[in-house]
Amino acid sequence: MTKEPFSISVALSRSSHSDEDHDDAVLEVGESMEIVEGDEGALVTKRLRDPDVTRQKLLDAAFGEIRRSGFGGASISNILELSGCTKGALYHHFSGKAKLVNAVIEDCLPGYVDEVWLDDLEGAEDILPVMMGQVDRLGGEDAPALLEGGCPLARLASGAGELDENLRKRIDGVYRYWRRSLASHIGKAQFNKTVRTDVEPSAVAEFIIASLHGFLTRPPALRNLETQDAFAREFARYLNNLRPPNA
Repeated sequence: MTKEPFSISVALSRSSHSDEDHDDAVLEVGESMEIVEGDEGALVTKRLRDPDVTRQKLLDAAFGEIRRSGFGGASISNILELSGCTKGALYHHFSGKAKLVNAVIEDCLPGYVDEVWLDDLEGAEDILPVMMGQVDRLGGEDAPALLEGGCPLARLASGAGELDENLRKRIDGVYRYWRRSLASHIGKAQFNKTVRTDVEPSAVAEFIIASLHGFLTRPPALRNLETQDAFAREFARYLNNLRPPNA
C-alpha cells in the first residue's frame, strides 16, 4: 500500500449545498462553465464536470463523517451536505456505503498515517525526540485537528464487526503499512546508533502503535490534562529505554 501522501486537512470543513436548491444556475461541486457556440451561432454556456474533483469531495466528506461518527453512525445525508454533491453524483462514483468506505480506507487512511505520524520522521537524525514531540502535541493547541475525535483508523477498526471481511482486511492492511513504515525508521535509527540494536524494530513499532491506538480511542472527554500527562510520561520512559547504553 504505497500511496503518495495526500493532505487531508481539507476533509475537516466543507461548504454545504442543498439538493433541493440545486438548479441549472448553480454549479455543482466539480463543475465549471465555458462559453460555446450553439445552434445558429448563438453563444451558450456549457456545464463542464470534473469527476475526479467530485469524487475527492465525496471522499473528503465521508472521511470527516466517519472520523466523527464511525462507520455505523456515518450518515449519507451528512456526507452529501458536507461535500455539496447530489445523491446521483455519489452513486455514480460509489455503488453503496460499503464501496464508499472501501475508498476511504484505500485513499484517505494511508494519507492520515503519513501526515500525522510518519512524515515527521523522514530525514530525522534522531527519531525518538520527534516521536515524543508527536505525543506532547496531543494535549496542546497544535494537536492535529484530525485527532479531535480520536484516531480515524481506530474509529473504523472499532466498527470492524459491521464491515465485511474484505473491508476488515483492508483496514488491517493500513495498520500493516504503518507498522512496516515505522519499523523501517526504527531500523535506520539502529543503524545510526540512536536506538538500541537488541530490540526488534517490528515489535517496537507494534507496541508504539498499540499504545497510541489505546490512548486515542478514549473519548475526548476522558483525555484530560491529567491522563495526557500520565500517558506522555510513560511514553517518554519507554522511548528513553530504547536509547543505546551510554548514548
